[in-house]
Amino acid sequence: MKKILLTCALLFLFPLSANAETEALNTSEDSTVATEQTTDTSSENQSDTTATEESSTTATTEDTTATTTSSSELENVEVKDIEKAKEKTIKKAEKEMGVKKTDEEVTNENDPDQIRKILKENDLSSIMSEKEIDSYTDQQLINAMKLTDRMGRDIWGLDIGGYARILQALYKDKTLSWDKIENILNFNPNNYSNAIEMIDDVDSLQAYLNALYPSDSSFMAVRNMSREELINVLKYISPIQEKIIGTGNSFFPGIIAWISRYAEDDDIRNGVTPSTTTNDSVSGSTSEEVASSTSAAENKAPAQDDKNDKVLGFLPKTGEERRTWLTVAGVIILALIAFIMIRRNRKR
Repeated sequence: MKKILLTCALLFLFPLSANAETEALNTSEDSTVATEQTTDTSSENQSDTTATEESSTTATTEDTTATTTSSSELENVEVKDIEKAKEKTIKKAEKEMGVKKTDEEVTNENDPDQIRKILKENDLSSIMSEKEIDSYTDQQLINAMKLTDRMGRDIWGLDIGGYARILQALYKDKTLSWDKIENILNFNPNNYSNAIEMIDDVDSLQAYLNALYPSDSSFMAVRNMSREELINVLKYISPIQEKIIGTGNSFFPGIIAWISRYAEDDDIRNGVTPSTTTNDSVSGSTSEEVASSTSAAENKAPAQDDKNDKVLGFLPKTGEERRTWLTVAGVIILALIAFIMIRRNRKR
């Protein structure tokens, strides 16, 4: 009977042991697989990180190159825009004065006889005759020369033809009044380094324009503007003036030429400045690209974390609960066998 019980116990324990070994083996394999998966994941993460760093470096390099190129292109565009603005301003002034821009400026001559001589020596028959030249008094000739010198600073240096037209505007056409002009010449718009600085003296500037460049002038007419309109024009000119000076050039033409040009623009006078353009669009696109790259990088990061979480989710499969149950069952069976054997021995 004893042998039978031992045999039964062994037969009962054999499958349990085999089961335990199989589960232990499976557990070991699962751990190995999990470890391998973890290693693979780490490798993938490192590869992804390296790839991300490389792509970030490449993107940064490309962005830097693009930014440099964009800046260079922007500078070229700004220079071209400034040149176009200059050309339009010059053409507007030439049309108003009826005199072409020239490098042959008339000197600030104070001798009336010399002025008459210069007028007669030059071919001004299309403007005035010798008889008309002789009709002007010495003081009138000198007054016209003073005004020519000032307007030459306001716009650009005028030649003898410009002087002749100013002389006529004063004393023939009488669209300019020397009495009004003489009283305002103390104000000089050329003493300001930037148009925006004249806002504090906008009333004086307005009086200056009305005296030297009235809207009905036969020489250089500037549109009448309210105080606020003139301020808006000055605000618009200010950044243009800064750009011109920033490129290493002197501000040209003079401030009055620019005021005359932009005074004709309703939007500028009303303070509705046209949206700028190249700079904003380039910087805007660059910002969008950077934001897009950043967003893409941020979107990739959670995906990697999710992948790691999924892999790590398989790691706890160790089979510890099943091994504990088998051990307890084996101990109980062995205890029962030992109890039966001891009891039989006592009975004998």
